[in-house]
Amino acid sequence: ECCPSPQERIAFTPTVEEVVEVGLPHLAGEEAILSFGQGCEGEPLLAGKVLKAAISTLRRQTKAGTININTNAGLPAVLEELAVAGLDTARVSLFSADPASYRFYHRPRGYTLDQVGEAIGRLDRHGVFVSLNLLTLPGFTDREGQVEKLFAFLRRYPVGMIQIRNLNIDPDEVWTRLGREKLAPAGKALGIAGFLAELKREFPRLVVGNYSRAHRGRP
Repeated sequence: ECCPSPQERIAFTPTVEEVVEVGLPHLAGEEAILSFGQGCEGEPLLAGKVLKAAISTLRRQTKAGTININTNAGLPAVLEELAVAGLDTARVSLFSADPASYRFYHRPRGYTLDQVGEAIGRLDRHGVFVSLNLLTLPGFTDREGQVEKLFAFLRRYPVGMIQIRNLNIDPDEVWTRLGREKLAPAGKALGIAGFLAELKREFPRLVVGNYSRAHRGRP
């Protein structure tokens, strides 16, 4: 391989009992967060049955802390089941709110950006606090055409927070591919600072940050 891995992946699928055994001590305080899934570790919703049972068991044993999921949100029904089981917060990864640009980066299989929006709506109905993990590329994310699509998405779907996350990718490579697929964004670049200023002006109640916070989504 080109680079040594910073950590070893487990070679088995944990059982519900194993998830609960590891997770329960991490919910000991109100500011504690137990989180399922990370962008580089695959889609946790594919283990939805295990997560649903684990969350239900955890919430029967404690109401403390925050149970979070990091996800692409391509399976709305599965996410809703987790919300009913006791999920508190969800962070949804998003490169672009333009369907073509979304497909370019995420390469979704069996779902579209519409399903992502549907999932956010379902989570909100169950009191789950939703954050967008906005994968940010200067010159793209802050381009007028992209900003308009993102703002339209935020007006339609109930998002409580945007986490600004640097798109850790070779910019020459991604811009070459965007040009090849004729997806160069329209309009002038506002600059990241200008984009954030417009975001706060348009959505003053929206939290802007770069990490998940403890948040109990239900009374």
